[in-house]
Amino acid sequence: METTEKYHFDVVRWFSVAAVIYLVVGTLVGVLIASQLAWPVLNFDIPYLTFGRLRPLHTNAVIFAFGGCVLMATAFYSVQRTCGVKLWSNKLAWFTFWGWNLIIVSAVITLPLGLTSGKEYAELEWPIDIAIAVVWIAYTVNFVMTIANRKSSHIYVSNWFFLGMMIMITYLHVVNSLAIPVGMFKSYSIFSGVQDAMIRSEERRVGKECRSRWSPYH
Repeated sequence: METTEKYHFDVVRWFSVAAVIYLVVGTLVGVLIASQLAWPVLNFDIPYLTFGRLRPLHTNAVIFAFGGCVLMATAFYSVQRTCGVKLWSNKLAWFTFWGWNLIIVSAVITLPLGLTSGKEYAELEWPIDIAIAVVWIAYTVNFVMTIANRKSSHIYVSNWFFLGMMIMITYLHVVNSLAIPVGMFKSYSIFSGVQDAMIRSEERRVGKECRSRWSPYH
């Protein structure tokens, strides 16, 4: 009971619950599209259930929905316990939770409809990209301010890893998602041809580097 009063763990708990749900859903979608490779009839001649529409949904559900919720849950839990204080803003933490989940819902709607930027692992269109940036900034600010209010004199190394990840993902998302909107759900990358391919290649390389070296659990 004392632990519950001392820290904001409700938002951590619900991020964990959401992560489990997204893992199950994302895995089931993966099983379906994998089965379609052997039995194409499983798309039931419905365009929204074809491999090309559901594959981005699967990757986004597993990487960003499941992975993102796990990341936010562990960051919010770890920073409170290592700093000995509550989250700087519980309201901002809940804004992050609801904002992130609304982004996932928007992905579930737009991806099967074929509304994508055409970039692997960055398929979501510009209005959703902006929402991602806003929610990510809220998440990062809350984390940083919690560290600033810490009771301990030093900063635990795991929190430095989390900070490094937050800064690098901000860079990756913003640069890779730079686009010129031509409609509500249509845009074109500001980079053309080879330059666009180079940006995508670098984004994927740095992303793998972050996952392999900067994970506090590696």
